[in-house]
Amino acid sequence: MAPSTSFLVALAIGTASQASAASRTVPVAATTVPTVNSVANAPFFDSETHQLTDGVLAQLQSTLGNSTALFEFGRNTSIQALSSGECKVFPSDAAWPSDSTWSLFDQLLGGTLIKTVPLAASCYPSWPEYNKTECDYVSDDWTISYLHAADPASVMWPLFEGRSCLPPDLTSESCTLGGYSSYAVNVSTVAQIQLSVNFARNTGLRLVAKNTGHDFNGKSTGAGALGIWTHHLKDIVYYEDYQLGNYSGPAVKMGAGVQAFEIYEKANELGFTAVGGEGKTVGVAGGYVLGGGHSPMSSVYGLAADQVLALEVVLANGRFVTVTEQSDPDLFWALRGGGGGTYGIVTSIISRVYPKVPVTVSTFSFTTSTNVSADAFWAGVSAYMKRFPVNADAGTYAYFWVISTGTDAFEFLMNPYFAVNHTVAEFNSLMQPWFEELHHLGISFQPNTTYYDNFYDAWNAGFPLETVGSVTMMTGSRLFPRANFEDPARFNQTVAALRSTVSAGYSLLAFNLKADLLDGVSPSSANPAFRKTLMHAITSTSWSSNATNAEILEEMEHFTYDILGEWRRTCPEAGAYMSEADVMEPHFQQAFYGSYYDRLYALKQTYDPTGLFYAPTGVGSEGWKVHSSDGLPDQNGRLCKV
Repeated sequence: MAPSTSFLVALAIGTASQASAASRTVPVAATTVPTVNSVANAPFFDSETHQLTDGVLAQLQSTLGNSTALFEFGRNTSIQALSSGECKVFPSDAAWPSDSTWSLFDQLLGGTLIKTVPLAASCYPSWPEYNKTECDYVSDDWTISYLHAADPASVMWPLFEGRSCLPPDLTSESCTLGGYSSYAVNVSTVAQIQLSVNFARNTGLRLVAKNTGHDFNGKSTGAGALGIWTHHLKDIVYYEDYQLGNYSGPAVKMGAGVQAFEIYEKANELGFTAVGGEGKTVGVAGGYVLGGGHSPMSSVYGLAADQVLALEVVLANGRFVTVTEQSDPDLFWALRGGGGGTYGIVTSIISRVYPKVPVTVSTFSFTTSTNVSADAFWAGVSAYMKRFPVNADAGTYAYFWVISTGTDAFEFLMNPYFAVNHTVAEFNSLMQPWFEELHHLGISFQPNTTYYDNFYDAWNAGFPLETVGSVTMMTGSRLFPRANFEDPARFNQTVAALRSTVSAGYSLLAFNLKADLLDGVSPSSANPAFRKTLMHAITSTSWSSNATNAEILEEMEHFTYDILGEWRRTCPEAGAYMSEADVMEPHFQQAFYGSYYDRLYALKQTYDPTGLFYAPTGVGSEGWKVHSSDGLPDQNGRLCKV
């Protein structure tokens, strides 16, 4: 008979049998299974051969007694979904697991449970970790993405954690745990993920998953949560001739912790090209690919999600499964684009890859001046945007900025133009119509153009390391469709909206790309707006460091509804890329998931009926609310059912 919720809660807060179990020698809860995996037609990684099974739990019964129920697999009748107003268990609650429970959990994990210490705690005498040398290091590197990626709980956009523990130069406040997860499991095996999923579900804890913490809206953090840190799942195996279903060709299997710079280095070493992010530290096999994932290769090969052939996943019931189009077509569809932290914890993916490609990279800029009026400048920008269809159809990808430098003063920065499969001569030919128009307008510029015979060297030279860590800025975005650049009226409306945005002091960072679904590739749940887009545009707002929470919220709302509202009106049928979007996006279901939302929601109820996996703006998140302590849309507060 399935254990009741009240029984599990009693165990979680510490019972006599549990205390007795914790005083004994507790074995690591895992067994080793064969590496053979016929479903994916590729062996498990070593980390995936260490699994939690019913047999392991049965063996633990003699040691743990009733406490074994804390780690049992989910069954439809074992845990009921919370009712309206009920909340995930929080540290101040009586049902919060006792110290002996956490100790028992750690022993079963093999000693990989980490009690969270905020990254900047070393700057505060109230924390035992206070250390000036360490504080100086953290403060100096706060805006560098590698720092946050290497921490089990930190996120790259601490605004959405709740700004609870910042370097002193960013705040005069104290340091608290705030919206960071209370504990994190440093994962090295599937069994550890299964234990964590089961423990969180059975005790009513909030659960979050983190690889690098790149998501713009802080999806990998949450107050009172148990975090699953997949950052060290770094295995990479290349298959020159991989066979699965209708696919036959090169593929790569990579662990959930693999980052862009790692897969690109391996690809260059072994002679293939992978579809991954432009950011150097982005985790390519986690939330990035699960949210769709645009890439410098997207205009040629589509989204990162389109490349996925198989996934290894721990589901909300704790079971470890291989998901392919043949084994579970619904879940295969949902995982590839339906959002991270929603349907399960991915441990690895197998993706199609391609031969090495040459790339021409070019950077240049132009500005208003005494000889270039604001109207002439924007005529030059407009001439470029008219070329978006031709440029994207040629397989190229561009990363550019348009910023205001004063009243009617602007600067355009191409940083970089990434022309896949183009020589310098071919790039110049592609750019010639636009460059001639710039010359005609009297706009001076000097391209710095270099040809590379491989993707890695071009990418490494072309794209800068991300700057992160801001607490006085939020971003929003829009996927502008092809129609906005091919229909004259919509084109004029689009350029006018963008000029209005930049003139008001909001910078434009944008990508000219397309992301068509190629013939022979299985449809995915990635935002259907991606299939029609020619520009992924991002802008941001900011406020002073001493702004009150009320003032911050007022600026956020102005940004969401007024500034981004003008963008939405140019293409109301389109959407936005969930991983680089406004956390307050109105009607996020349509904006991030489009016509796929109803199907994704139904699958969420099937695979996660109790709502174990929650992510802000994720599928099903409208059924939950974080009661943040500062009234802002961050994760520093209880997570409760609406």
